[in-house]
Amino acid sequence: MSTSEKAFALVKAVLTYQERMNGLEKKLAALSDGLTRLADSHVALRDRVSTIEGYLRGRRDAAAASDLPRIEG
Repeated sequence: MSTSEKAFALVKAVLTYQERMNGLEKKLAALSDGLTRLADSHVALRDRVSTIEGYLRGRRDAAAASDLPRIEG
């Protein structure tokens, strides 16, 4: 293999690696965006569950309070 052929093969290899790196960067960016959306969804779900738990706790406490005898005076 001549020197020019080796140089051409080296340039080709570098360009191929550069294309692969660009593809990886795009995939990592998409993965990062997906992870951000997943985290946002998790926060929204946690907030909704907390709201439901609060509502149920309030209903339970109201039901327990209505079972107590009332003192009328």
